[in-house]
Formats: sequence, C-alpha cells, structure tokens
Amino acid sequence: MSASAALQGAVLFLGWLLPVATLLAFNLHYFGSPTGYDSTHESLGFRWGYFVAIWDVMLREMNDKALCLVFPLGVAGIVVMTAFRRGWQLATAALGVAYLSVWLVFGLLCYAVYRALNMPWPDQRLIGGGALVLAALYALTPLKRASEARCRELCALHGPLPFNLLRSALVAGARYGLRCLGCTAGLMVAAVLIGMTSLGWMVIISGLVLVYKLAPPLAGRYKWLASLAVAALGIAYLMLA
Repeated sequence: MSASAALQGAVLFLGWLLPVATLLAFNLHYFGSPTGYDSTHESLGFRWGYFVAIWDVMLREMNDKALCLVFPLGVAGIVVMTAFRRGWQLATAALGVAYLSVWLVFGLLCYAVYRALNMPWPDQRLIGGGALVLAALYALTPLKRASEARCRELCALHGPLPFNLLRSALVAGARYGLRCLGCTAGLMVAAVLIGMTSLGWMVIISGLVLVYKLAPPLAGRYKWLASLAVAALGIAYLMLA
C-alpha cells in the first residue's frame, strides 16, 4: 500500500470517527452509556411510541447541550469529504462554510422571531398547518422556481469547481446557500412552526425538501399538483395535530 493510499484511508477513517466519537461521548456524559441505551426499557425499545418519546428527549438534550457542535462538525465533514478531490480542497471548504453560514443566520432569525412571539401558542397547530399551505403557495412563485433551478444545478456539480480563488468560493457558497434557502424557505419555516420534535412530520417535510432539491424538475400542471399535495398536508396537519 502506497503512502498516499494509507493517508487517504486514515483521513476517511477520521471523517467517520469524528461524528461517531462525538455522539458516543455525548451519550456517555448525559445518558450514562456510550449508546444511550437503557436496559430498563428493553421491552419497549422497538415500539414506535417509545421511539418518538426518545426522539423528543434527544432533540431537547441536543438543543440544550450540543447545538454548538452542529456547525463545526458540518464544516469538518465538508473538509474531510473533499480532502482528496483535486481542486476541491480549500475552495470547497470555504464554499461549505459560506453555505452553512447562510443557514445558520436563517436559523438564528427563526429562533429570535419564535421567541419574540412567545411561541408555541395554544393554537399552534393552526399556525403550523397554515405555514404548510403558505409553503404550497410559495412553491408557485417565480422566486422559488428560479432558486430551485439554480439549487439543482449546483447540487448536480461533481467535476472540478469553476473557480480556485478563496474569495470566489466564499461568494459562490453564499449564493448557493441563498438559492437553497429560496428553494425551501416555505417548508423550513413550516418545520420550525410545527416543531422538530414531531418526528413523522419532520420525515415528511425532509422528503419534500429532497424532492425540491434533487428530483427531476416538474413542468406545467405537475407543479400545481405538487403544490396542492403540500397544501393537503397542511390541511391534514390541522385535522390530525
């Protein structure tokens, strides 16, 4: 095995080890075991209700104690993934930092507004369902369509980046982040208002975000049908939440 191959394997192993070690350390410190497993609930471990309850606890613990790790771990992951792509190393890391910074600012703004309005409100389900309906209407706007087209174009880029300068990478990352934000802003706001602890709805919204970003573009009446489907989900949330 050559030295370069060994180094590449070591870097890839480090990229795997970093998030795994962080998760194990977090579980050990706050739950008392590396896996977070509690044998007293062994008979309930694979039941959906228990899983949902643990999901809620996990998110609250992460929000209180480990939210500060999300951004640096994201940057570290980007650096590791691009470590051996020719022409991608420094430029892609800069692009990733700029991209994640856009979403960080968006998240902080959402949090500030959420707290300023003293949410959740007693009728929060009406707000969440209404947000999904508004997300469906937003999907038909020119801003969303233009952002989606550009976001898809950048998601499909696998060759060498069309720039080398650090400044160009930062600009491209910020633009990419803004395009992705424009593509999925309606759904992201709905996710904030519905709540990340609603596991089933987060799975649905995450799936819709992936469709917006990665699926082949919809044309004509299919765009309307997709928006109607999102609006129907909003109505379903109003009825079921």
